[in-house]
Amino acid sequence: MRPAYSGVSDLSAATPKIVRMRGIIAVAFVLLGFVFPGVANAETPPGCASAAQIGSTGYVKWRGNNIASVKQFAGCGSNYSYVYVWESFRATGRYWGTQTAIAVYGSAGDSTPDSYKGGNSSQFAPVELWGKPAATLSKCTAAYGMINVQQDDNFTAYSGKRC
Repeated sequence: MRPAYSGVSDLSAATPKIVRMRGIIAVAFVLLGFVFPGVANAETPPGCASAAQIGSTGYVKWRGNNIASVKQFAGCGSNYSYVYVWESFRATGRYWGTQTAIAVYGSAGDSTPDSYKGGNSSQFAPVELWGKPAATLSKCTAAYGMINVQQDDNFTAYSGKRC
């Protein structure tokens, strides 16, 4: 005679598989957070919806890790600098200040900026910071970003130069 059907025994055999699968999925999401830490999500500078990123993104490093992205945008007759502080750094509990500006070069071959325009700063741990509009479209420029890590030092980066 066959034993009566018991859904419990079938369910108990499937439960470890379900739990294991959920665990694998949860670990995958956590690992993806480490592989793809908070990258800049900049859209456009305030007041200039037509602006677009120009040049390559620069990365501020601290203790060998990227902690912020530095980008340059052009639009509405101006260049704009932008710094985005990554979540992975914000989660360290460190306090920081941020500066950004457009670095202006005399020529494409120059490695040191002649001046900085459209600067902006915040000492209140901003997640992102936009520079002010800089009338530098006819010049060689790059975005400059600096993170001042409390009880440490200043860490800087430039976006790719555009002429």
